[in-house]
Amino acid sequence: MAIGDSFAVLLGTATTNRQPSAGVEEQLTAYAKGGATDALTHYNGSVEIKISQTAHTGDGYATNGVVILTNNDTRIMSTNSVYLRKNGTTDRGYFGGVQTGA
Repeated sequence: MAIGDSFAVLLGTATTNRQPSAGVEEQLTAYAKGGATDALTHYNGSVEIKISQTAHTGDGYATNGVVILTNNDTRIMSTNSVYLRKNGTTDRGYFGGVQTGA
């Protein structure tokens, strides 16, 4: 990837890290999560800060399995030392953003 390239990552149910390579910086601009069990976090390898935990169902969705939790006005920086993580083994998640440094 290069500066200005976007990324979109769909995460399965496993605990998953979105950790850029050394020297690369990414900016998270959107996230979504299905379910209310596993948190999306900002993580440094030992300490995490939750980005999202609770799920919100959207109007017009009749199925309990369809959950919307998204923030499309997010600006969270991610590097090789402080990066994005989806905890747990239940929910699925999504991270999207742009590479801002190399």
